[in-house]
Amino acid sequence: MARAMQQIKQDLATLEEKVANLAVELRALYGRYLKLLSHSARKQLILASYQICTQAYPESFLKLSGRDRQKLQENLRKLGKNLQSQLLALLALPIHSSDVTPLEAEELLLPPSEEASPPETEVRAQEPESEKIANPEDLIRWCQQIEQGIQETLETLSQEVNFFLQEAQILPAQVPVKILEMAMQTEASAASASGSPNLLSLLVETEREGEQESPAPKENAKITKLTAIHLRLVEIEFSDPTLNIERDRVRTWLEKLKKIRQQYLQLQRESAIAEAEAAWRATWYED
Repeated sequence: MARAMQQIKQDLATLEEKVANLAVELRALYGRYLKLLSHSARKQLILASYQICTQAYPESFLKLSGRDRQKLQENLRKLGKNLQSQLLALLALPIHSSDVTPLEAEELLLPPSEEASPPETEVRAQEPESEKIANPEDLIRWCQQIEQGIQETLETLSQEVNFFLQEAQILPAQVPVKILEMAMQTEASAASASGSPNLLSLLVETEREGEQESPAPKENAKITKLTAIHLRLVEIEFSDPTLNIERDRVRTWLEKLKKIRQQYLQLQRESAIAEAEAAWRATWYED
């Protein structure tokens, strides 16, 4: 016999209040974390760009005029300055009714082994502060959107930096941008051959300069070693102890959410059983 429906509903209401409080705390934690991440990622971006220009392709960088070097550096600074507003804009993502599957929820809550946005003041004004999250599945979906948004923002930033480096003729011009994008998306490129953080090293097959395409393209192909920017969340966090501490706080609260979610699912199951038993009794009669 299932527990009384009234007691189950009270327990569900209690958990939903815990979820609402947890949502407030997670929003604040993510806000602090994203600010620290933007600061650390900006430093790592400049450091990786410095490595590209002075270690990987020093000859190409020296060919630039002083004005072109300043233009490249200014473009890099602008990208870094825009990062905080882009990351904080993730906090304003709408909270939709849950369509997260149990498997996706578990994946999010497992401990990890990673158009210009409005300025920070505008982002804060857009945050749905009155929107209350009571369902743990909805909160999981919101956190999942934040995590996915972080990864996509870092990937986009990496691509933009590589574009400027290629435009400045630092990176080899004959390597298509699509090749770089695909390389960053493959797991094999996660480890940099150069050993430097946030750099991607790979070998690319390209056409030899000045040669026409032939029926045997392999004969005209040459192997080009490419080093490019690939900002990785795990490496950015590793380089900044303060950021790492803030990430651990987020993980701790995600663990609390995981436990509440398990309790919530159990209560929902109990509620369904109690309703089914009541429905059975409502229509059952003895012959």
